[in-house]
Amino acid sequence: MEKIYDPAHAIEVAENVWWVGHVVPNDPFQCHVYLIENGEESILIDPGSRLTWKGTRSKILEVMPLENIKYIVCQHQDPDITTAVEELIGEIGAEGRYLVTHWRSATLFKHYDWGIEFYEVDEHRWRLKAKNRLIEFVFTPYMHFAGNICTYDTKTKILFSSDIFGAFTESFSLFADDAKQYFEQMKLFHTHYMPSKEIVNHGLDAIEEKEIEMIAPQHGSIIPKEMIPYLISRLRKLDVGIYLQFIGCKNIRRLTKANEILAKMFEQITYTTTTVYEKIGTVMMLMNDLFALERIACFTSIDGKIVMFDSSINHPIETDLPETKLYSEVEKILSHEGDTEVTSRVLATELYDRYLAFPFVTYNEQRSANGACYFLFSEDEIIDDQDKEILKSFREIFSIMLIKEIGYYRLQKERCELLTKSILDGLTKLYNRFYLEEIAPKELSKAKRHGYPFSVAMLDLDNFKQINDTYGHDVGDAVLKDFARFLYRNLRESDFLFRYGGEEFLILMPFTPKEDVLQVIERIRRLLRKSDGVTCGEGKKIEYTFSAGIVQYSTESSINELVKKSDEMLYKAKKEGRNRSALQP
Repeated sequence: MEKIYDPAHAIEVAENVWWVGHVVPNDPFQCHVYLIENGEESILIDPGSRLTWKGTRSKILEVMPLENIKYIVCQHQDPDITTAVEELIGEIGAEGRYLVTHWRSATLFKHYDWGIEFYEVDEHRWRLKAKNRLIEFVFTPYMHFAGNICTYDTKTKILFSSDIFGAFTESFSLFADDAKQYFEQMKLFHTHYMPSKEIVNHGLDAIEEKEIEMIAPQHGSIIPKEMIPYLISRLRKLDVGIYLQFIGCKNIRRLTKANEILAKMFEQITYTTTTVYEKIGTVMMLMNDLFALERIACFTSIDGKIVMFDSSINHPIETDLPETKLYSEVEKILSHEGDTEVTSRVLATELYDRYLAFPFVTYNEQRSANGACYFLFSEDEIIDDQDKEILKSFREIFSIMLIKEIGYYRLQKERCELLTKSILDGLTKLYNRFYLEEIAPKELSKAKRHGYPFSVAMLDLDNFKQINDTYGHDVGDAVLKDFARFLYRNLRESDFLFRYGGEEFLILMPFTPKEDVLQVIERIRRLLRKSDGVTCGEGKKIEYTFSAGIVQYSTESSINELVKKSDEMLYKAKKEGRNRSALQP
């Protein structure tokens, strides 16, 4: 809405409805006064303070004599709208005039001893009839005062909204012209001024029962009809009551920004499946709108281990060494030994001497300490007491994050343990046949696709039944484990070693032609011959040998066919005298 107006004079915002406020230079918290011109029963809404009364008085006189004001509406009890009442009454007298308000406000106003009669709207069916003009009142309790009301002019359909829809504005602008921009200014006012989202929505429900053409708030700018639905919808979702989280901080802009960041952090931590490092990275990105953070570090205890999550490292760091400084200091924090905040500062000094560290302790659902977190700044960063209050508010978010991460960490650990048990042979700790069936087709498929050699070696311990029969199954198991360790130590990381069954072992060797596999197997045979073997209970050393069958993929249709051929080569090696290898022709 574009208007040409001079705030040094009264401005008619609708037919016989005037803005008669006073602009205070360099003040983002302008207070508006409105006048409904209605002959000898005119209505003055929120008359203002002693600071602004002189300017308001001169504007009213531009429109009509002061004596025409019969009704003085005070929508709440704050001094920025009420202290001018004494000035006005002192000039025109109280006789035949009414102070229109809610009973809750009237109980306070009586202490001013103005000598004026109260018109309590709740006692008059929330209505006021002034000549032929009907004024209605909307009860909006706790926004921000228990007896807060809004005033609705049924003739012009203007809602005089008191503090609701108020805003902090950088410069005076009587009319709002950009809904999104104005809402940002409203946020600064409402987040700390309104007590809860439930209260805000209760008040908005009552307001939306009226057919509104314009909203005229006490602070900020007058809102045209087309902007109202957007502002109401955004206001319904706004997080308010931020002083419940930010005690003692006066910087409203900083508080509002911190509150927005907390909401985004909560969403990231609660509703996303990202890793803790991605979450910490997001937190750092969001918090950098407020602070120049260098790192974030979190410590917690999981199953007897101290685990550190650090934004500069993309994997958890574990330590279970009680003699380390890290372990002992974190354990003090988690066990409530002494002053946990002091201990966390000591730990910060030990670990992060190159940073300005802001430490805090996090808690689990039972309110027991479950970790220590550090916001780390460059040494030249200045963190004042109000900044510290804001930083403390992030404690709850990090507590939730660590609770979730401890659960996730344990779940992943259990999954890894379960997976390990499912794919490893219980005796030798080599991959088992189940994992062979899972991984071997994939490895063969990759070899086919990329055209590199892929070989299979089947190994079998010679005369193993005789070892079992002679020395017992315990010694037989010891031989199997010894051979498994020996093979594992002498193969490449790219090779896959399996216990195929009984005394049989299978090796998948990608990137390796069969001739090279033969050299590897024979090298292992020579090393085994030089080894000490296995010592049984009587102190006797048992030496053992193995046979091998080696094949390389050529035209086989499946891994099973390739394994079958390696088994046939193994049979050939056994038939030719054992302790040797048979190579596919």
